[in-house]
Amino acid sequence: MSEARGTAGLTRRQFLELGAATSAAIGATSVIDATSRAAESAPATTLRVGWNSPPDVLNPFTYATTASAEILNLIYDPLLQYDIHLNAVPALATHVKVSEGGKAFTYTLRPNAKWHDGKPVTTADVAFSYDVVAKGHVGQFGWTLNDYLGCTITSPTVITIRFKAPQAFNAAPVLNIVPKHIWGALPKGKLATYPNAHPVGSGPFTFGSWKQGQSVQVNRNPAWWGPAPAVASIIWEQFDNDDVMVQSLESGQIDIIAEVPSLLWKTLKGKANVAPISMESFSFHHIGFNVSTSPKSGANPLIRDRTVRQALCYAFDRQQFVDLCLAGLGQPGSVLLPPSFGFWQEAIPAHQQLDNNPTKANAMLDAAGYKRGAGGIRHDAKGNKLSFRLIAIQTTNEDVLAGRICVQRAAAIGIELQFQTLDATTLNNVVYNAAAPNWDMFIWGWDSGAPDPDYLMSIELTSQIGGNADVFYSNKRYDALYAAQAVQMNKTQRAVTLHQMQKLFYEDAAYCIMWYQAKLQAYRTDTWKGWRETTGGAIYNFTRANYLSITPA
Repeated sequence: MSEARGTAGLTRRQFLELGAATSAAIGATSVIDATSRAAESAPATTLRVGWNSPPDVLNPFTYATTASAEILNLIYDPLLQYDIHLNAVPALATHVKVSEGGKAFTYTLRPNAKWHDGKPVTTADVAFSYDVVAKGHVGQFGWTLNDYLGCTITSPTVITIRFKAPQAFNAAPVLNIVPKHIWGALPKGKLATYPNAHPVGSGPFTFGSWKQGQSVQVNRNPAWWGPAPAVASIIWEQFDNDDVMVQSLESGQIDIIAEVPSLLWKTLKGKANVAPISMESFSFHHIGFNVSTSPKSGANPLIRDRTVRQALCYAFDRQQFVDLCLAGLGQPGSVLLPPSFGFWQEAIPAHQQLDNNPTKANAMLDAAGYKRGAGGIRHDAKGNKLSFRLIAIQTTNEDVLAGRICVQRAAAIGIELQFQTLDATTLNNVVYNAAAPNWDMFIWGWDSGAPDPDYLMSIELTSQIGGNADVFYSNKRYDALYAAQAVQMNKTQRAVTLHQMQKLFYEDAAYCIMWYQAKLQAYRTDTWKGWRETTGGAIYNFTRANYLSITPA
């Protein structure tokens, strides 16, 4: 799941509510019938994708799910795009010149780019799109434009975008450019809620249909500025049952699956005409601790004791999580940035890791004065128990299993966890009640919104409380380090700052990151060929390269 940070658009706490209101769930039998009908009627040039997480909205500013991003990334164009290696390369812009020490970006647009309704794409559309996000505080990636000053239009194809500070992360590849003649006609304040039922972009595919709870279809844009893809249409089929989805791939009813659960992925090895693939992801699952200092917080105040949180982190065994919950298909977690970020990730030495050391956890709690009482549960000097509520989403099987493991591991150090599973919407609403958060611990996950560290590092800023911040962490040192890295153009210097941030947050133990999961996908080898693996996934990733380059088998 990909979420925004601190904007007036949808964030993780909001998208589930909207998704529940706009999508009607369908049973497994209905999914099979829908997929079969699509397979029977689809020509050989149609790519059929299976997934179990539908889009929330098709508004390019306020979408929140990875599914929506996948669709919108084919309908709209950014100025720059990520290629198969996740490098920023030309898209709507053929050239970019960076000047003023990283504070000015001059783009030259393609002269032949057109909107799906035939009107030309101009620099006025670019300026409008940036103004909406930055000045209107609307958008999935509004957090990237905090230093935005404005645009200078030199011609219909040349524009300079200026910032008050250097931009270590250029947002151009993640910001959709929209047609001003459509969005500019909307009443002020309506952009964030505009349903955009029939999106008009400039991308390689035009909108076809969205059958709520069933499928979304896009069709090849014959007027696109780039080479025509071999794929004439893409149909994303929604499955509410993972077993049925995998069976549909095996039977040839779909061509590729966006995400395959670990245990099912293993069953696809050796299957005829099926290729299961595993890639590094930009994702992690974590245990979050409610460190809110709000007087209305309903959390057990003892969870705010860093010693208690560190002891719990020592109690848990990350490798055990990977082995049991992911069937070994992942890596033990530690800091906010997954290994896919390469040298940006801070490597915590083994002897400094808060991991799988219940002996040390017990010693820490003893030294802090938490004595064992009835049932072996520890308490403080006033008799307050180390007893906490742990919640997880009931349909996320790996998280539910992790929760049960946590209960056992915590009990071994004298901490009681009362484990409860909730539906996704309820958990979302409980966690993100910033004014009065009535919970102690949760299990959930993050998927980065960009292949740059800035996104994940921004989540726990003090300014994100009430936005994306899910545990209400607030540390002035962390905030200051974030502000510093955002303007550091030297990668080595920026990496040093990012490493300091990761280590600081790790030691404060507001998260216990359980694992970095692999991106597990699978595709048919007898329908389409040319699939290329990349960090983050062949599809369902920041790049649209595979959609544009595969050919019929």
